[in-house]
Amino acid sequence: MKENIAIDKFRELFEKRDAIATEWKNGGKKIISCISTYTPEEIIYASNSLPVGILGEVKSFAKANVYLPSFSCSFMRGFLEKLLEERYRYLDLVTLPSLCDSIWGFYSIWKQISNDPGIFLLHYPSKRSREAIKYFTEEVEKFKNFLEEFTGKSIFEKDLKISIDVYNENRRLLKRLYKLRKRESPPICGFEALEVVLSSMTTPKALHNQLLKELLKEIPGRQEYPEGAVRLLVSGHILDGPDILKVIEESGGLVVSDDLDSGSRYFWSLVDNVGNPIENISQRYLNLPSPYGPDAKRRIEHLIDMINEFHVEGVVFLTRKFCDPYLFDHPVLEQTLKQRGIPFLHLEYEYPLAKASIKTRVEAFIEMLR
Repeated sequence: MKENIAIDKFRELFEKRDAIATEWKNGGKKIISCISTYTPEEIIYASNSLPVGILGEVKSFAKANVYLPSFSCSFMRGFLEKLLEERYRYLDLVTLPSLCDSIWGFYSIWKQISNDPGIFLLHYPSKRSREAIKYFTEEVEKFKNFLEEFTGKSIFEKDLKISIDVYNENRRLLKRLYKLRKRESPPICGFEALEVVLSSMTTPKALHNQLLKELLKEIPGRQEYPEGAVRLLVSGHILDGPDILKVIEESGGLVVSDDLDSGSRYFWSLVDNVGNPIENISQRYLNLPSPYGPDAKRRIEHLIDMINEFHVEGVVFLTRKFCDPYLFDHPVLEQTLKQRGIPFLHLEYEYPLAKASIKTRVEAFIEMLR
């Protein structure tokens, strides 16, 4: 496939994410981290701050292991390692959704050992009832009030509506890009699409929207992938980079869609911009198809929809080691795919990646599908 200048721009944005955030901070803006895809970024954006998605890939957990046990989630241990190494010096605030024990443990430890950057815990209910939505709306309102005091900027309803429009535009554009992958021979591969989405989590949204529009103009004329690769969907948590998808695609697969926190789950659903913006934002984030709800029903529905819509031949589950919510969900998802006759492979991974082992298992899986 020939190179695409527009895609290279997204790769550059992702690789230079720390420099971009530092530049924003030097310009007098607050930089606020978002753990996973469950932090309501629209509130942060409306406060004239830059939301930055956090990644947890590290080569060693030497410093973090002093505080967090080795059997805790490597994503949170990796983030703690980066903070202790001062690799996130530009952060003013860490926002944490209360989704799992590892996040709770991280929050408690950081409160004891440091107040730089500051930290805010956003309480997520475990249910999805009317009462739960009301509760979470109140929590998001508290988050807004906290940010007003923290940044010194009042957040008005018009600010929230503008923020929702900007974010919804980004989601629509990313969805248009994903729709191109339905083709028998898509013009973009899986690791490239992941780079585009990851860059959207670390780049000012207005800039990202502009670049997405340019990409969507260019990419239809791009030389498409040759036919014959097995069409795969990957499902899991946040991928810190494209390396694991590169291994999968170098092994004979073509990742045409995903069910990832750093993929479709990040942008697939919009925020309603009619009515109370805080309530609308709260409903959107609480109803994401994730493993953090009362059951796996919504996640199963999203997974099956993506399999059908993108003509998927096999599913690769990517589970980060010791990530309990995803490991708890996996047996239910596995049973669902078995009942529907959909082949799958479960890869439990850790950083640094054991690329040779992953490649061997993926090659065997693809050979079985051919």
